[in-house]
Amino acid sequence: MGFRRVAVYGYRNLQDAAVDTGAEEIFLVGENGQGKTNFLEAVYFLSFGSSFRSATDSLVPRDNGKEFSVRGIFQDSEREIDIALKYQDRKKEIRLDGKQIKDRKELVSNVPCIVFTHGDIDFVAGRPERRRWFINQIMSLFNPLFIDLLRSYNRLIKQKNQVLKEGPASLLDSYDLQIARAGLEIQRRRRETIQDFNGTFSRLFGDISRFSGELTIEYRPSWKAAEDEEHVVRLLASQRGRDLDQGMCTSGPHRDRIRFVHRGNDYVQTASTGQLRLISLVLRVAQSIFFSEKTRKKPVLLLDDVLLELDLERRKRFLASLPAYEQAFFTFLPDEPYREYRKPGTLILQVKSGILTSV
Repeated sequence: MGFRRVAVYGYRNLQDAAVDTGAEEIFLVGENGQGKTNFLEAVYFLSFGSSFRSATDSLVPRDNGKEFSVRGIFQDSEREIDIALKYQDRKKEIRLDGKQIKDRKELVSNVPCIVFTHGDIDFVAGRPERRRWFINQIMSLFNPLFIDLLRSYNRLIKQKNQVLKEGPASLLDSYDLQIARAGLEIQRRRRETIQDFNGTFSRLFGDISRFSGELTIEYRPSWKAAEDEEHVVRLLASQRGRDLDQGMCTSGPHRDRIRFVHRGNDYVQTASTGQLRLISLVLRVAQSIFFSEKTRKKPVLLLDDVLLELDLERRKRFLASLPAYEQAFFTFLPDEPYREYRKPGTLILQVKSGILTSV
């Protein structure tokens, strides 16, 4: 069923209103700048407690205001959930069925959501940390406890970096042991996940692109030959002079590399922009399928103008490749042939000046 209703207040350019969204598919149709992506972002807030566009919640309130809120009623085959998020006085409060939650990871396990945006091309052609972020998100969706492991590791790295800059150096041995333990576990899980994920990703990319030869994701861990904690501790000790010079820990999972490989070569170096865009779309489809296979749950999909750069045949193959979903929101420009993609029961909402109207 998905979200039966989404209500917003003080949210970017959207009119304060409760919008009925009780359909398996919702098409948001409107010109650029009218509020389509803003509405997708509001739905995303209900799933992750954060934005997929900005790391700063203070940018969301309308007209430079100080507060906003989003509320949604989500229903799946098992239960109905009332989710309410309020931002006021630079503080964010999230309630699940009226009970305040302290950790956003509780939302992920209740309302899994996957968003497709133009910015996803960064997972392919962007900085290494964006590729790591995508792989981390894959693991977090089907195993929220991975979030705790990642937080712990990142906290240790931050603390060690502070010691490297300010001392005392006598603390570094203790941090190295803890970093080795958490880092090896992250590395193990990344390796296993990427190997497993490749089976879904490579097949999908071949089916949609009709590409000659297999495209795979290659994992290059920072600790390439690490055998155990003792080995990593010795490695970190041997790098201490360099770390002290730079004031930061220069090896570990936060420096892992991920490549897209075709016939032994880094495919990103020779691919066209259209091919890179297609890889980013396939990554999200594969993520959706992978999540469903691991959890036996269906996600909510948010697709923001992602069909624009695909030709007609690839659009059809892409849409056919989407997994079973609880609900899907698509954005379209008015001149796109969106009516060709509608199914019986598809809800079409016109978006103009922040107002959503059923047509």
